[in-house]
Amino acid sequence: MYCNRLKLLALFFIVAISTSCKKDSLTDDGFDSSVKPINIPASIEIDPVKQDTANKYIVVIGSSTAAGYGASVRDSCWVGRLKNKLITDGKRIKVVNLGIGGYTTYKLMPTGYVSEIEKRPEVDTNKNVTAALKYHPALVIINLPSNDIASNFRDEEILNNYRVIIRTIASSRVDYIVTGSQPRNFPALEQRKRLKIIHDKMIKEYPTHLDDYLNKISTPTYGIQKYYSAGDGIHLNNNGHRVIYQSILNFPVFKSIADYK
Repeated sequence: MYCNRLKLLALFFIVAISTSCKKDSLTDDGFDSSVKPINIPASIEIDPVKQDTANKYIVVIGSSTAAGYGASVRDSCWVGRLKNKLITDGKRIKVVNLGIGGYTTYKLMPTGYVSEIEKRPEVDTNKNVTAALKYHPALVIINLPSNDIASNFRDEEILNNYRVIIRTIASSRVDYIVTGSQPRNFPALEQRKRLKIIHDKMIKEYPTHLDDYLNKISTPTYGIQKYYSAGDGIHLNNNGHRVIYQSILNFPVFKSIADYK
């Protein structure tokens, strides 16, 4: 009897130890780490445009103005107006909007870029210039009105970022438009003047590609004229978005791409 009890007790410990070993082989997610994983190939990047030869693509990258902030409804923002105009006119052109509020040139740099300057924003690989080029666009519109200056990035730093973004577009044989600075009610006059300084430098660097509407919507000190202001000192209302839309619509590069006379 006593021997039988010893045998049962020994069997109990063997089972317990076996169960414990099995438990220890599990990861925190409950997967058995002792089992070798199946060889899964690296994920294949899917092209967002599957040989859509029937349409041209225009891709917009940028910040809150590109995203439509300040407009009362989506159709009143400049990108929305552009989309509707192309549809109304029967143009076989699709507009893709990758604009995100708060973005700077750093967020739009090509995938793989790492800034040599500390504490700079990381690239958004879903919304940057590389993401835009995946659509095989006929045109990329870059709309970054004032956030780089709001972030106190240096002039040459900003200009160099634009050079990298534009060189990436041009190397893919894609056309581009860069919108110039947009007025903003910075408290400091010096910061508002920087909007104009950067704007003028970019006109000199990209004379046939920079869309200039700064003076149309600015006060003499580069704040936002009340008629165009959404009321927060940063964004444009429907009237301001209409100015950008009309400026893009009449811009020679856009007219050529969209086949407007």
